[in-house]
Amino acid sequence: MLKLKDFEEYTATRLTKEERADIKQEAAREAHMLVAVQNFIASSVEEYMTEHKVGFNELVEKLGSSPSHLSKIRKGQANLTIGSFVHLMATLGKSPEDILKLKK
Repeated sequence: MLKLKDFEEYTATRLTKEERADIKQEAAREAHMLVAVQNFIASSVEEYMTEHKVGFNELVEKLGSSPSHLSKIRKGQANLTIGSFVHLMATLGKSPEDILKLKK
């Protein structure tokens, strides 16, 4: 396995400075988007639980999920499939418009 320094040296010999900059910029965009979506999901769960006075175990049951999975969702650590994401958002009463208009 290549170490980071070795990888940077490897890419420096095969990619232009501009190509490496583009890759870093794209990676930063992806990381920003991931954090935004994870924060949206976590805040949506907390908002739902508060507004509907739903406890943790009750939400686990509603989702047909496990406690550990819901815990990861609440911490922004779950890796959800699109189907799981849609199921979660529908359970929380979110519309496609809510999902597609993430807060900046």
